[in-house]
Amino acid sequence: MGGRMYKGFKISVVMPAYNEAAGIEQTVSAYRSLPEVDEVIVADNNSSDDTKALAQRAGAVVVPEARQGYGYACQKALTSATGDFIFLVESDGTFRAPDLYKFLAYAPEFDAVFGTRTSKSCIWKGSNMGLFLRYGNCAVAKLLEYLHNGPCLTDVGCTCKIFRRDALHAIAPRFTVGASHFSPQLMILAIRSGLRCVEIPVHYQPRLGQSRITGSFRKAFFLGWKMIGMIVLYRFKTIHRVTFG
Repeated sequence: MGGRMYKGFKISVVMPAYNEAAGIEQTVSAYRSLPEVDEVIVADNNSSDDTKALAQRAGAVVVPEARQGYGYACQKALTSATGDFIFLVESDGTFRAPDLYKFLAYAPEFDAVFGTRTSKSCIWKGSNMGLFLRYGNCAVAKLLEYLHNGPCLTDVGCTCKIFRRDALHAIAPRFTVGASHFSPQLMILAIRSGLRCVEIPVHYQPRLGQSRITGSFRKAFFLGWKMIGMIVLYRFKTIHRVTFG
């Protein structure tokens, strides 16, 4: 059971969930088992299966998000957390709970730490990261890096990220994307708002249950183009730096 904090900091693990009964209980339990984790929050995005009940049984606090969409669920999860550091992950078992320690090693020095699933040595057999998704994510991430003067980026769609709470709350009012291309908006806003950002590799495992986006080549292809369009458009937006802390 968690709750011992990490070097005096409270740690929140948060995740969006929509019909994730296949993996939610195992995922929540994995993070709850880490002694540094003080709370696990699941944003239930109108699930019609047992996601809510299974998450609660595993020890998560479940908060509802009525607006349908991955981005809305992520926003709800992030803004519901009370920790000093807020760790955003998927609820489908694709990320390994011990990878949290990698993020905590960087978190005191940065305002935002982004995960990347495209490091070849960290991609597990059977995971949904074929050549198209891997190179596509790398290419779009490089576009974001160059157009927005970001740190070295190799993945634009990785949910796995950690934020300082004050930095996150400073940019949260600027969130507008409720759909599946929320991740690059989150990254752009963090970078352009003046947050100290860095990217680190994470293990990427086979998911529990069926993906509704990247499991389909057609949906993944159009999502990629939607991300590209937003990244280019944001190049011409004025985004003022935030102050916090």
